[in-house]
Amino acid sequence: MTRTVIEEERAMQLETPGRDTRRGANPPTGADGEHATFCRLCEAHCGLVATVREGRVVKLAPDRDNPHSLGHVCVKGTSAAQITYDPDRVLKPLKRVGGAGEFVEVGWDQALDDIAATLKRIRREHGAEAIASYLGNPTSFASENFITQLELMAAMGSTRQYGASSQDTSARLLANHLAYGAPWTTGMPDLPSCDFLLIMGGNPMVSNGSLMWAPRIAHDLDAIAARGRVVVVDPRRSETAARYEHLPIQPNGDVWLLLGLLRVLLDETLLDEALLAASVSGWPALRGEVSRRDVEHCAVACGVPAQAIRELARGFVTARRASIYGRIGICRGPYATLVNFLLTAFNAITGSYDREGGTMFGREVFPREKPVVGGYGEARTRIGGVPAVAGFLASATMPDDILVDGPDKVRALLVTCGNPLLSAPGGERLEEALQALELMVSFDLYVNETNRLAHYILPGTSFLERADAPVIGFGFMIRPFLQYSDAVIKPLGEARDEFDSYLAIVRRMGLGAPAASKWRRRLGKWLRWTPRPLTLVDIGLRLGPVGDRFGLRRDGWSFKRLRAHPHGVMVDLPHPSKDWRERIAWPDRRIHVWHEVIEREFARLGADVAPREKFRLLSVREIRSLNSWMHNVGRLVRSQKPKLTMHPEDARELGVGEGDAVWISTAVARLQVPVTLSDEVVRGAVCYPHGWGHRGGSWQTANRTEGVNINRLLGLGLDAIEFVSGSSLIDGLPVSIERVGPAQADVKIQDRAA
Repeated sequence: MTRTVIEEERAMQLETPGRDTRRGANPPTGADGEHATFCRLCEAHCGLVATVREGRVVKLAPDRDNPHSLGHVCVKGTSAAQITYDPDRVLKPLKRVGGAGEFVEVGWDQALDDIAATLKRIRREHGAEAIASYLGNPTSFASENFITQLELMAAMGSTRQYGASSQDTSARLLANHLAYGAPWTTGMPDLPSCDFLLIMGGNPMVSNGSLMWAPRIAHDLDAIAARGRVVVVDPRRSETAARYEHLPIQPNGDVWLLLGLLRVLLDETLLDEALLAASVSGWPALRGEVSRRDVEHCAVACGVPAQAIRELARGFVTARRASIYGRIGICRGPYATLVNFLLTAFNAITGSYDREGGTMFGREVFPREKPVVGGYGEARTRIGGVPAVAGFLASATMPDDILVDGPDKVRALLVTCGNPLLSAPGGERLEEALQALELMVSFDLYVNETNRLAHYILPGTSFLERADAPVIGFGFMIRPFLQYSDAVIKPLGEARDEFDSYLAIVRRMGLGAPAASKWRRRLGKWLRWTPRPLTLVDIGLRLGPVGDRFGLRRDGWSFKRLRAHPHGVMVDLPHPSKDWRERIAWPDRRIHVWHEVIEREFARLGADVAPREKFRLLSVREIRSLNSWMHNVGRLVRSQKPKLTMHPEDARELGVGEGDAVWISTAVARLQVPVTLSDEVVRGAVCYPHGWGHRGGSWQTANRTEGVNINRLLGLGLDAIEFVSGSSLIDGLPVSIERVGPAQADVKIQDRAA
């Protein structure tokens, strides 16, 4: 694709608000024909066209008339119907009547009555904090589910909310709170105008972009590279790094690279002091900390040559429009919060927020409210006192919060679209904890490794069976875009939207409605009516800057009008660089580049380079995989054979060849895995994909896949996390590796406790 075509495409997306090449609403739900909708597997929300025949989805194809994604979709999105029609899918409520995985089908009323009665008893006898929840990743892309689940816990009076965020975003969200005052205020690169993009710990060629809504991220990156540079910092030559400029780094070296870059700015007086005085708070303290490090020291610590650090810093500040973007690879190491905070600070002190093409906040379609400082430490774990981030507790502490006796011991757990036995730390102790619960309820599509221990499994809907708007995407909009989709087909079997299940449970508990506000709960009690979350989203849209103001603005938008534009529409909103200070929650409306939490993290970091273990383990994102929950789709997994990637020189020293088996070990466990050799990883780094190791549940295809659960190697409890954010220590994990002897070939997993 030439630069000219890219620029023309960008102009088409930005300069024609309301563009929709095909007019007319979709056919009614379940009716034959082509239904324009969108994927709900990740933040990209790519447009899809579902072909329905005789009430069944027979094809999912990219929507080339979607003006945002313009026909882009990955193989997972076009495979989603195989989940909807999976013969292993749960379509009726299940009750466990024996050991793990021993279920019988029951009626909805029986299940809901028993669940509500047990929750009510536990709440009465032990208090609301004895009830906890765990939210898995798919919840974020089911708007009514996500919104209601959070409010459900508030209605019950519980703060015990765990989730996949501590394996993903907690460090980023905490850095947001420290810098901006609020965790969900997130800076992202202004892709359409950027001409220098530095990517740390991200692989958007595979992820499609995360914590930003950019379905055509590859085209955006190509355009940036054509205008300037895209530099990818990664211990692995990822798919993104291979396409652009790759700067190899040692695992856990990111904090030292950022300190080195900051030191170059000081040494070469590359900063605008007037801008610093007007835009940031706390610079003298950060400057003092940075001045204690020199570039050569940082270079040794991160494995990047000092000259490369200097050239990178100069290139960034001399570019007209530059931004640093970081993602999951910098969110799960021992200094994850410090790394994410320094990344934000670097963007702030170089003026990246003040210009188009730099760092931006998402464009807003809802009415702007005055931001409120909060989102950190309002709740803490029972054991260890780990602070909650954005309302979520560290999932690694969940086993102890369940098993250790004392006040507020967790006795009931509601698991929504989650499989923490594969995705979270804890291993056998987490399994022991789940078995100790008085009640565990799972809202899911499958019987998986975790919910085979549940007392009840309540079947939810796939995204083809529910109405939705890309609500989470509205918070991370780079290009302003709107879309609404009715359900393509009606729910199969007895599957129900999770909102309806939550509502039925809280009504049976006498709480009125799954809502945080008292007046909404009272309305639910008095009128037995609760507005659906999408109704509230529609109201917010209609009152927002592009809304119809309930008829007062004829060219405004509502879900009703969007139904006539099923492919979605581009809308016109001002660029966030114009008023970014209004998004800052701190009273001084400045980005804070210092905080007492950061002061403590610097003290923990120390001045010296820690001794480097021989090997450090990194996780890998794969285009045909999505955490642990899409492995029952044969089209996606038939070619998947997870292996440990190792540098050939490291393997030679161990006497290991291609395809050989090795033990990969920590103090907690050791696992046997096959090896593949590649110089795509730096020496000392080894890589293995996460989410594998299916050995239970009813998903037959997943159970036949190869691979091990790499999270069995993680520590337990407080040893498994960065304390300030609760982030699980998954990347850069120190491990030992040894060749498997012939007598050990049949042993795959050994727990150290055993």
